[in-house]
Amino acid sequence: MESKRPLKILVTGASGFIGTSLVPKLVATGHQVRTMGRSSSMPKVFKGLALEHKRGDVTNPEHVQEAVEGSDVVYHLAGLVSYKKRDQNRQYAVNVLGTRNIMDACLRNNVKRVIHTSSVAAMGIPAEGQLGDEDFEYNLHGLGLSYCDTKHEAELEVNSFVRQGLPVIMLNPGIIFGEGDTHPHHHVIFGAMAKGWALGVPPGGVPFSDINDVVAAHVYALDHGRTGERYVLVSANLTMREAGTIFSKIFGTRAPVMEIPGPLLVGLGTLVEATFPLFGLTPALSRQVAWLSQYKIFFSSRKAEEELDFHATPFSETIRRTSPYYLGKVKSNGQDKTATEVSV
Repeated sequence: MESKRPLKILVTGASGFIGTSLVPKLVATGHQVRTMGRSSSMPKVFKGLALEHKRGDVTNPEHVQEAVEGSDVVYHLAGLVSYKKRDQNRQYAVNVLGTRNIMDACLRNNVKRVIHTSSVAAMGIPAEGQLGDEDFEYNLHGLGLSYCDTKHEAELEVNSFVRQGLPVIMLNPGIIFGEGDTHPHHHVIFGAMAKGWALGVPPGGVPFSDINDVVAAHVYALDHGRTGERYVLVSANLTMREAGTIFSKIFGTRAPVMEIPGPLLVGLGTLVEATFPLFGLTPALSRQVAWLSQYKIFFSSRKAEEELDFHATPFSETIRRTSPYYLGKVKSNGQDKTATEVSV
């Protein structure tokens, strides 16, 4: 789509990690931006920005229809990021049914461009030693991985509307690091690495994404990217040990010296998820996180590089830039780091 400025743009999940960086850029470019969220008031992070806010829940079709009405473009960022079993019902409602509601409203309102933020979690796990791409077929059915399953099912919803003529593209980042991140376990990781406390790491590997790379691709996707296609937005594929070594060099601390066996991690994750809540504690580790950490989940961003001008920031650069934020020395965009974990 060749955009005519200014565009009327709706952003769902705007108060989440990606949204808090994306929305100011869209406003600064001159677009007429509307945000949608469950709060009746505009998020504090957007104070002073010229935008409209609509209260609504993506699981409510009427709320969604009202928010989408009159939009040229819709960025669908809203989703529940959680690897905890207790969240699976709400997760299905938000990630799957919410996506269905958004796509239906966009089709009814003849929206010209829909950008659905998905995740590499929706794509599955490539075989050992292989680099997955956008054609990889999901292979995690029946394993109790509710986040992966619901993000995959959300993509199936998107594809069903593409077949009905809705112009949607999908963007699939990995584990995002960056200013504005409210995921508690990411802050724990930086703190542990800065103090040299991480003696062991899981045996798997992670597709990391820099928030700046992800947001730049979202902005570029206003005018680029092919309908019905998905685009991997991964800045670096690293094993946990490789990532830990980079952390240690930057912080001048001890690098992890061992890999923790996968079965041991899964057992520990299952145990803490079942017992910690009994004492009022919310552990970062869960069975799903532990199970996934056994595998090297690596994906190529070549397609996004060629079609969305995606540029990957080196992992070491991401860590150096974002460490002051994660270690509590600065805040980003005025965002409260205790914000709810309801974003992609």
